[in-house]
Amino acid sequence: MGLIALIATLTIAARSVNYMVQSTVPPLARELGFTPSSIGLLAAVGAVGQLIGSSVVNIALGPSPRRRALVAATAAIPPALAAFWLSGPAGLWAASFISGLSFGVVMPNLINIASVRPEYAERLLAAYSLSLSTSLVIGPAYETAILTRYGYREVFLFFLPFAVTLLALSPRIPMVGSRSADLRATYRSALSSRGFISAALAITSYNVPFIALVTYLPIYASEELGLARAAAYSLFLPFFAVSMLTRLYMFLRPVRDVNKAFAASVALTLSGLAVLYAARDYASLATAMAVLGVPHGSVFTISTIMIVRTTTLEERNAVNSLFSSYLVVLGMAIPPALGAAAELWGYGAMWLLLAPLVAAMSAAFFSLFGKTREFKSPI
Repeated sequence: MGLIALIATLTIAARSVNYMVQSTVPPLARELGFTPSSIGLLAAVGAVGQLIGSSVVNIALGPSPRRRALVAATAAIPPALAAFWLSGPAGLWAASFISGLSFGVVMPNLINIASVRPEYAERLLAAYSLSLSTSLVIGPAYETAILTRYGYREVFLFFLPFAVTLLALSPRIPMVGSRSADLRATYRSALSSRGFISAALAITSYNVPFIALVTYLPIYASEELGLARAAAYSLFLPFFAVSMLTRLYMFLRPVRDVNKAFAASVALTLSGLAVLYAARDYASLATAMAVLGVPHGSVFTISTIMIVRTTTLEERNAVNSLFSSYLVVLGMAIPPALGAAAELWGYGAMWLLLAPLVAAMSAAFFSLFGKTREFKSPI
């Protein structure tokens, strides 16, 4: 199996399951009586597990033990899906943590595959990002079809074939980077690097709205706008379809000027949020999601390119792992905060709060990195 085919198959299998868990646990929890704030805390528990996997396991272990941890993590995912299917309210907490821990180990190692061939790293990262988007079209379309006949609980069983595929291929994932002799120094170096800081600011400007959509959009569309369960979940289809087309374009036409691409993405994020806030029916919600699909497709790819252009191969495992960990920290902090806002002021106000956060992170990025040479063209 060629490197691009391996990246595509692993990424589609892993992210399809990972996203399904992130987006299906909240409405299942709602059916079991969870409040919006407790749903946010449940999402945070999964994020804590993912943080441990990405920021501790992946950095502390050398290639050989990291490979064993990776295989063990993929082996834990099918039982976790079965646990979600069987769980009551109490069991959701444990299943969420185990699932998060497993994907915390898996996902950074998939990003690292691109660094096996440094001369093609940006193109391989584009292939990885395109595969992520493909999974986020396949997975929601598959789940929407399932939900026309079954409930949220049964969805977890239907995704077992993806999890088994990931387990079967996990021994073929190449390991990049070595064990750090001084973890404290490694963390300091990675956290202070231009690659990490620029990528973190860029991804925050989009990932905060994305986390809000994944956690609360189906609930909002059902409870506030009266959409049926399958219709509410199907709103992700235009979102991820446009995201996939954006990443396909970036694969075929690699980004040269990162800053211009990021500025366009910010403008579309703010526009999409405005349409979402004003939306009162399915068509306008779907339009908002299609607009927001463009920056979803672009910003993650742009962020990983920032890391590649400003780090050495030796630094990249640590920076990629901490970048993944930072995404998890956002996943821990944002859902409870937004859930509390929804309980206090309603979902409309919650959507409105996202715009100043996007603007602030974007302004910080351009203040620090607006003139960075590496972001103007490939080095």
